[in-house]
Amino acid sequence: MRLNRLSNELEAVTKVSIHRVTLSGLDLRIEVTLKNPTAGNVTVKLPYVKIIHGGRTVASSQVKNVDINIPKFSEIKMEPLVLNVGFAALASSMVDIMKEAKATGFINLTVNTITTINNSIPFTKSDSFKISGGLLS
Repeated sequence: MRLNRLSNELEAVTKVSIHRVTLSGLDLRIEVTLKNPTAGNVTVKLPYVKIIHGGRTVASSQVKNVDINIPKFSEIKMEPLVLNVGFAALASSMVDIMKEAKATGFINLTVNTITTINNSIPFTKSDSFKISGGLLS
């Protein structure tokens, strides 16, 4: 029961920004901060991050078996990730992307942050971001 409470109370704050635009696609810089508001230490696996558009994964980080200890009542800011969202990965849905951008003025992306707490409890957080004129909101 205590571990289930940890899963409900652990917080992941995700920030996304455009790092650069290249001929191959967009390089997105992703910063993840893990917060532990509880009175107990928590160990989590290095988060796996994936970027989704239209239900399809268009970029993802590497999976690494690294444990991170988050002391009680504290937070850990992870090393920033730079993921490339390649134009080739988006090409198959380019018509839908153009319709979405024309209709709403944005391209919607979802960033999923996935980890495991204390080697037993899965934790997933989804955040939505919008690209508009080269800016994220």
